[in-house]
Amino acid sequence: MAGLSGFVAGAILFGLTYGQVYPAISGLANLGATYIPDLFKMNDWLTIFFLTLVSVFLFYVLEKKGDRKGGVA
Repeated sequence: MAGLSGFVAGAILFGLTYGQVYPAISGLANLGATYIPDLFKMNDWLTIFFLTLVSVFLFYVLEKKGDRKGGVA
């Protein structure tokens, strides 16, 4: 029951503040139709390389984290 009251309180708070909060956030985040390389002023292939590097690193970390002894395989 406590979770349901939190959902209702959050919905009411969101509804009451939406008119003031949304325009401010929308003005900050409205960059139009842009791409990641354009945002950082980088070459397309360099962006792909860095995103691939980050993905491989995250997969490595998740794989090592899952190699605990006595854990579920």
